[in-house]
Amino acid sequence: MGGSDLGAVETGDGIYTLTEVRDPSDADTGDFRIYYNKEGFGPVNPLHDIPLYADKKKNVFNMVVEIPRWTNAKLELKTKAPLAPIVQDEKKGKKRFVHNVFPYKGYIWNYGCFPQTWEDPSQVHMETGALGDGDPLDVCEIGKAAATVGEVKQVKVLGVLGMIDEGEMDWKVIVVDINDRLASEMNDIDDLYRVLPGLLHATFSWFRTYKVPDGKAHNVFAFREQVQPAHYALEIIEECHQAWRKLITGQVSHKNHDCANTTLSAVPAYMSVEDASALIQRDVDATAASAAARGANAAAMSLRKTSSLADMTAHIPPPSFDRDDDPDLDAIRPMVTIKRFCTELQRKFPHGSNDLSLLITELGVAYKCVRAQLCDAPNAQFSALAAFSNQQIHASLASSGLCCLIFSSLTNEVMELEAGTDVGNYIVVFNPLMGVPGASLGSTFSVYYRKSAPGKEGDSADLLQRPGYEQVAAGYCMFGASTFLVFSMGYGVHLFTLDTISGHFVLSSQHIHTPDEGRIYSVDTAVLPHVVEGVAEYVAELEAPGSTKVFRHNGNLVANFHSVLTGGGILMLPGPQKADLARYLTEAAPLAFVARQAGGRASVGKRPLLELSAWSFEMSVPLFVGSSKDVDRVEEFVMGHAVEEKNKINPDTFAQAYSM
Repeated sequence: MGGSDLGAVETGDGIYTLTEVRDPSDADTGDFRIYYNKEGFGPVNPLHDIPLYADKKKNVFNMVVEIPRWTNAKLELKTKAPLAPIVQDEKKGKKRFVHNVFPYKGYIWNYGCFPQTWEDPSQVHMETGALGDGDPLDVCEIGKAAATVGEVKQVKVLGVLGMIDEGEMDWKVIVVDINDRLASEMNDIDDLYRVLPGLLHATFSWFRTYKVPDGKAHNVFAFREQVQPAHYALEIIEECHQAWRKLITGQVSHKNHDCANTTLSAVPAYMSVEDASALIQRDVDATAASAAARGANAAAMSLRKTSSLADMTAHIPPPSFDRDDDPDLDAIRPMVTIKRFCTELQRKFPHGSNDLSLLITELGVAYKCVRAQLCDAPNAQFSALAAFSNQQIHASLASSGLCCLIFSSLTNEVMELEAGTDVGNYIVVFNPLMGVPGASLGSTFSVYYRKSAPGKEGDSADLLQRPGYEQVAAGYCMFGASTFLVFSMGYGVHLFTLDTISGHFVLSSQHIHTPDEGRIYSVDTAVLPHVVEGVAEYVAELEAPGSTKVFRHNGNLVANFHSVLTGGGILMLPGPQKADLARYLTEAAPLAFVARQAGGRASVGKRPLLELSAWSFEMSVPLFVGSSKDVDRVEEFVMGHAVEEKNKINPDTFAQAYSM
């Protein structure tokens, strides 16, 4: 192999060098490849052959440094090339450099990746609703010393930042070199605020704006722009390590990853050391030939070789509300309309003005108009029906004088308020119509109270980065043989049926209580071969011989949820593709709010769904919602244990305090 080592240090695992292949006759000095080599063994792939763990018991990890601190060149492992050499990234034929983000110079940490990790682009992350970006897990090392290109550092984890880059999940793990003089003082993210105040603020600022000079939008962050602690970061690392295992063993493949390696002899892409050496030599020879073809002189034709040292370690039914069957419905006299019910409810509980009652009433009016259109045009295309529903709901809300912001999932944009009307204090988001025409259709909505100053229209800050717990009302309307409007204003869940004679929604059932455990389970079985580990196993348990569970699923999310809410059980939208997820703002959050108010639970598989906040209007997440014990059970399959939800709600408390 061409070139020569510039130095070596013996570690417990051997002696390691880097081999740089470069054409010195090329004016663009960024055209190079840096290969990894282990003395006495041969070439290795830094992504696949360097072990993730340096000391698993102590949670010490190996980090491959791609970009040293204070430098601008965008260097990275070229994972689609055999042996993944370090190269300078290109875009449209030009070498990439990051702009200086005032007041910083280049990258403000040693930047690189964890070997043997992969952010799977086919799997949505349960808590952010974003797919992986298809790259190794990114790492920011905050120690004092500037690293060298290709260096392998031993680091300990402090936390992780959940960045969303052009809609993809792009984790940034915050670490420190175990040999740094401050390493002993930092073990978790809270220590970083104390020892290096301002660094995390600078990190957020840098990642938010570093692409803006290229004409791109600001990056956004999950978890309300909070860095997650070390224990959470360790979960992400292990999750990405398991995804890498599937990649390296051939269970999945990706166009940007060549899995050639020289140490994992049991995997399909294993390459002998001799073949790897020959591959690098061909690169050396081709580069030399290219230089000769351009008339480079003999002195310039010699290929330079540099090395850096790396310590390496060893191995790696909908219940029907039939009046004949429910004497309680006949006992309600006189009929209670939405307006009367909401007004009395807000009088009973000190929750401010009567505006929220009026808002729910306006939604009821809109849904009556939608129902009339569905009856008048039974053969209309779904797109036309959805457009009508969208326009009708928007018109009712925009002219009410109660809203400061309206968002529809159909248009994916904030909708205008009617000119000349007052600007209210509520944000309403809705999905105007979903389901199957001719069978059943539904619509969902959610209401928040504004965060911005009153008197002017709201903006995205009034809605994004707010946990689902901050909803003040939510519900759904289901159109079928009967039309049901189900909602909660924070004091239990109540069901109204559209009376076709009077034309009013009238109270049919108040303080709905979802059973702690139910028989119904609803899931699209076509997605089960691709879901996250644990979900398919849970469904297998539900379908096992002797199980009393009943499968019920159709093309209407609202109808599926209604069955579970009133009869008990679980509704699952596990992903992993976006089409198989629930829109957070307009579907997942409102249904989760209603379920919680009825004594049920909603989860994304790893944490309560309402703890999440939307980083964009389009954010989608997995949804597991229904009876509390059934949701607990799916979490046990996914995580190994159920998640304890804070401030559980007992709907019987509301029933005792207020009933009509």
